[in-house]
Amino acid sequence: MKLNRIILPLMACALTWSSCDDQIMEWKNSDGSITASDIPLALKEKIANYDYIKSYVAQYAPNMNVGLGLGADLYINDAAYRTIADANFQMFTTGNAMKHSAVVKANGELNFTTIDAFLNLVPADIQIYGHNFLWHTQQKQTYLKSLIAPEVVVEVGDDDVCENIVSNYGFEGGNANGWTGLWGKYNYAVEQPGHDSDYAIRFTMTSESNANYDCQLFWPTGMLEIGVTYAYSFWVKSDQNIAVQFIGQNSSYGGIYKDTFTAPSEWIRCTGEFTYAESDTKDIERVGIQFGGTPGSTVWVDDFKFGKKIEEKMINIIDDGKFEDGTLGSWFGWGNGSTRTISEKGQGYNSDYCMVMVNPSDGDSWSAQTAHSFPETLTVGKTYMYSAMVKATVINPDFTLQVQDANGGNGEGYVSAATAVDQWIPIEGEFVCKNEGIARLCINYGKVAGTYYIDNFKFGEKKETATAQTLRASTRAGGISYKLKTPEEKKAALLGAMEAWIKGMLQHQGMERVKEWDVINEPIADNNQWRGIDGNFMSNGDDAPDTAPVEDEENGLNLNWANDHFYWGYYIGKEYAVKAFEYARKYAAADVKLYVNDYNLETNPSKLAALIDFVNYIEDNGQTVDGIGTQMHVTASSITREQIDAMFKTMAATGKLVRVTELDVALGTSSPSAEQLATQANVYQMIFESYKANVPESQQSGITIWTLSDNAAEHEYWLSGDAPNLFDANYERKHAYKGVCDGIAGKDISADFSGDDWKNAYETEGEETPAE
Repeated sequence: MKLNRIILPLMACALTWSSCDDQIMEWKNSDGSITASDIPLALKEKIANYDYIKSYVAQYAPNMNVGLGLGADLYINDAAYRTIADANFQMFTTGNAMKHSAVVKANGELNFTTIDAFLNLVPADIQIYGHNFLWHTQQKQTYLKSLIAPEVVVEVGDDDVCENIVSNYGFEGGNANGWTGLWGKYNYAVEQPGHDSDYAIRFTMTSESNANYDCQLFWPTGMLEIGVTYAYSFWVKSDQNIAVQFIGQNSSYGGIYKDTFTAPSEWIRCTGEFTYAESDTKDIERVGIQFGGTPGSTVWVDDFKFGKKIEEKMINIIDDGKFEDGTLGSWFGWGNGSTRTISEKGQGYNSDYCMVMVNPSDGDSWSAQTAHSFPETLTVGKTYMYSAMVKATVINPDFTLQVQDANGGNGEGYVSAATAVDQWIPIEGEFVCKNEGIARLCINYGKVAGTYYIDNFKFGEKKETATAQTLRASTRAGGISYKLKTPEEKKAALLGAMEAWIKGMLQHQGMERVKEWDVINEPIADNNQWRGIDGNFMSNGDDAPDTAPVEDEENGLNLNWANDHFYWGYYIGKEYAVKAFEYARKYAAADVKLYVNDYNLETNPSKLAALIDFVNYIEDNGQTVDGIGTQMHVTASSITREQIDAMFKTMAATGKLVRVTELDVALGTSSPSAEQLATQANVYQMIFESYKANVPESQQSGITIWTLSDNAAEHEYWLSGDAPNLFDANYERKHAYKGVCDGIAGKDISADFSGDDWKNAYETEGEETPAE
């Protein structure tokens, strides 16, 4: 043994030899002399003298390998962690770095930055296990949903600044469906009333909210496009003049930070725009607001809209067409005793005011007219556009618009004709000016006696980039409707994405080092049925359970799945499993082994049977599964040898390779006693011994220990507050380390240790012991 193992001070050794005479008497020689080989070793000293784990694998179990599940970022950034991992293990599995959500961007492109950095550091003699291609969680849901979501038909309102893509922008269903970021340092509720509506979302900051980023709200947008100008608008109020900032983020929490608004006690509308530039933070895929930093304060938000900026199709020259100042402005008229007034407040089109025109009796179309003069005469040969919202108390099929000179004798005739009805409808059109001196427009409504309402009137020269577009009356339900995709279209889109994902991973430079892959992870639900099929979804603990998606033309697609959950089988059917192996086999090298993998197989024989049936289904449909993986996240106090033996025997009976893909032994405490640590060590040893006893050597792929140590950095999201690993929080070997090594060897390796081993622990190259 050399100095690279745990070394105890020589002084401690000297004290041990000279202190307890009664102990010395037990093991000194008959002549009274003592040699190093006679010294018994305490447990800690024994553990210190064990070799590295992989040295025992090479010696006692050369047909298998022992791997480590680790965090790629921790391996990359922590040299001490990396040194221990490299020294002990033959294979690495990244916990998250190769999963769909970690690699796939919101536009479907693959980001290999972390994978490349990891592979560049891993020694060439250490193998890589791929984890994983398909799962039901940690999938890039925003991208996959975009492939199957209905086509959005944007109905632009007159005051909209963008082609809104936020379907739940007004919370009018009484919920916050689709919104993310709802884990901030606040309490929230969707409640009544909203801004000029039924609902708004209300946030009350907790005492922990000390910075603006403590409270955030996001809507997933898909990847923003470089060079595109986006616009946003939202209504907000607060009880303490809270600063509310518009922001965008990528999946790594990098952001773009735009306008900041002060929210007063009454509702205000906040609007802004920006052009997403090449120099901005990359891969922005969600937008929203942040408003934290004032504990106990309350903020209300409503009507949050975001999308590509609406470019005006015309250069509007009618500046008093909305009537929101409560006056007629420059509008005038004549004929048949007709009148023109301003409406009562609240009668406008989604606004306060409009113009009211009354025609007292039937006549010709031109018998009653309302007019507006232009700032200057129109130019012959140019194209002009007009638009307005109209309704009436009668049906008038001859409601028309014309343009004419100032004397009314020379005009373009009737450039538009529409039927006015008893609800708001849009009218719009365009024409090329043919006559000189055109100076005003006229609205003709004399054909049928009745009351007519006009709002949002625009007129002007058509912009060169404008294209004809039919206006539709927008409603507060979002100005959005949806054209649904067929089941066949959805299936084809997802299969295309699946193939592109698997192909991209397998063909990326450096990934040829990965010789084994979890193709499908955890396909069987806890009720032993196919996950995602026939309503089998995750329960999500204390959070709302995943349920079947809901979709219609009014509200679009609501997956009803937690963030980054995606059930491929729901849309593809059982064929998804066959296709996953088909694509993996198509693009992987011939020597790559492909696995399915699931958990609780040692405690749920029915689930194991269902997993084997899953494998059989794949093979009955023409594909080959090389191996079955078992995740053994066991508890030391309850797992039994009988359970483990039965599982391994059943797995081995399939003839497939058998791998423990994830192994840890929980104790239920982060401060275990010596007795608990011994129990944990025995369980680790028992699992290795059972594996070797029940799985033929030809089927032994190996065992992967799940995470290196009990350090909190490795347990933020997994077994927090526990001590399940081989190294403690300070990266010192635990009793469990000995258990693993003894399990590999099939014996207590330390039984043969003696004082010579203790002495050798201090030796370095070229010297017997370090100097005192």
